[in-house]
Amino acid sequence: MIRMLVVCGLLMLTGCSQIPWRPDLGGALRQASRTNRLVVVAYWSAFDSQCQEMERDVFSLQEVRDSLAETIPVRIASWADRKFAESYGISKVPAFVVLGPDGRLLRMLQGYVDEGRFRGMIEAARLNQ
Repeated sequence: MIRMLVVCGLLMLTGCSQIPWRPDLGGALRQASRTNRLVVVAYWSAFDSQCQEMERDVFSLQEVRDSLAETIPVRIASWADRKFAESYGISKVPAFVVLGPDGRLLRMLQGYVDEGRFRGMIEAARLNQ
């Protein structure tokens, strides 16, 4: 029973989006520099209704997973890293930051973002790197 509760808790924390979110921004930036890929950071809270809606309605879509396939996706919990929000002027969750392979800010959106705007943010960042 305890094992099942632990597994359920872990599934809630990681979400069911099938996106290989990384928890480590520093490691993601090093990998991005080596591989010339964008880093897409989701700054989120498991308890926020808009974050939950995006998990269910946006990150579950194959088109979104395809857009993220050539990037390095990172998920940062808002309660774990407030300095990240301060450095990018983030005032609410969810927030999405696209960084170039050099770590430079390319695009940012805050609040619930539908599939089209999310994919558009990544595409615009690709064109402007």
